[in-house]
Amino acid sequence: MSWRRTRARSPVRPWPFGQWRTQLRLEAAMPLPAAGATVSSVARRVGYGSPSAFVAAFRRGVGVPPGMYFKSPER
Repeated sequence: MSWRRTRARSPVRPWPFGQWRTQLRLEAAMPLPAAGATVSSVARRVGYGSPSAFVAAFRRGVGVPPGMYFKSPER
């Protein structure tokens, strides 16, 4: 399904494309480190050009870097 179709079918006001794409990438990335994937492999798998770009997006979206998030006992 294309982004335009998703946007047209959304019952709420859609996010700007960049925010929508980032949110989808972060949601796709969440189960991967728990399964033992490295930050580099997660970054590649969800579409980031470098691990540092993924870490920066994760920090903006979640509030902490992925290493700290997945080591945290309260997640």
